[in-house]
Amino acid sequence: MPKLIVSADVYIVASGITIEEAVSKEGMHPDSYLYMMNGRPVPMDTVLSDESEVKVLRVASGG
Repeated sequence: MPKLIVSADVYIVASGITIEEAVSKEGMHPDSYLYMMNGRPVPMDTVLSDESEVKVLRVASGG
């Protein structure tokens, strides 16, 4: 099963859906994060497979 890793939390999500769909289903706003797989950034329309492990990084902004 694919995993979303957000700080110390791990979410097991369905395969065959996009990162954007998985993040939304967990109650988060997809545009607020960057997504990394195997140390490389990936777009949120990436489709998750059973082996997928996505590190989810919060985007910080402010002034």
